[in-house]
Amino acid sequence: MEILRSRLMVTVLIASSLIMMLQCCDAVRHNVGGTKNDGWIPNKMKYTSDWAAHEQFYVGDWLYWGFYEPRINRQLYSVFEVNKTDYDSCSTDHPLYNISRGGGRDVYQLNQSRPYYFISGGGFCWQGMKLTVFVQELPPAPAAAPSTGSSAAPSTGSSASLSASLSGIFSIFAAAAALVV
Repeated sequence: MEILRSRLMVTVLIASSLIMMLQCCDAVRHNVGGTKNDGWIPNKMKYTSDWAAHEQFYVGDWLYWGFYEPRINRQLYSVFEVNKTDYDSCSTDHPLYNISRGGGRDVYQLNQSRPYYFISGGGFCWQGMKLTVFVQELPPAPAAAPSTGSSAAPSTGSSASLSASLSGIFSIFAAAAALVV
C-alpha cells in the first residue's frame, strides 16, 4: 500500500509540473486584423498603427491570415515576409518568405525576437495590406512572492487563474489519493 501511495504522489507531482509548464508557455494565435474571417482586406485598417499596436507578440506565437468572406477572391491576396526596405516600398521582388498557400488560411510562426515585415502583393500593399510586428522573447515566469503570513495580497490576472487551476487539479488528485488509501 505504501508503494502505491508513493507512486501516486510522484504521478501527482509530475502531472502538476507538466500542467504548470503548459499553462505558462502556450503560444498564442493572433488573427491578423483582429478577426478570424476578414482581417486581411484592402483599406480595412492601418495594420501597423491600429491592430498590431495593441497586441503583444512573443517568440513561438503564430500569425493567422484568414479570408472566408464569399465576396473575397482568396487567390488575389497574398502574404509575403519582406525586409524593411521592401516593406517601405511595397515591393515583392525579393521576399524572404511566401506565406500564401492559396487557400485563404495562411499561418506563420514567429520564431525569433525581432521585427517582422509582411505585405500583400498585387498592389494591395499600397491599399494598406501591410503589417509590422515586433516580437519579444518570452517574459520570465513570475517569481513566487515570499510568504508573509496570513495577510497575503489577493492574486489577480493570469496568476490568479493559474492558482485557481492548480488548486482545482490538486483537489482532484487529493480526492483520488484519498479513495486509493
